[in-house]
Amino acid sequence: MNNTLEYMVCCRLTLAQLECGQVVGTSQHKQQVRSTTAELSELFADLYEQFRSPQLLGLQITSISPRLAPEFAGHAELLQ
Repeated sequence: MNNTLEYMVCCRLTLAQLECGQVVGTSQHKQQVRSTTAELSELFADLYEQFRSPQLLGLQITSISPRLAPEFAGHAELLQ
């Protein structure tokens, strides 16, 4: 079987507001991301790569929920 598992990840980003290379403020944003990466270690790397920028000060994962990919949604036993 190919990737049958995906993850729904909720995270909080802390971003810097920059002026002339100086941090003049920060803001927080909540994001919800669906990932088809099967391995959790790869998931963390993919999240960092997705949000990586000079403004990124923090990436906090608030929840990770495994879900079956849509083509396997009727087979809950695969989550066990």
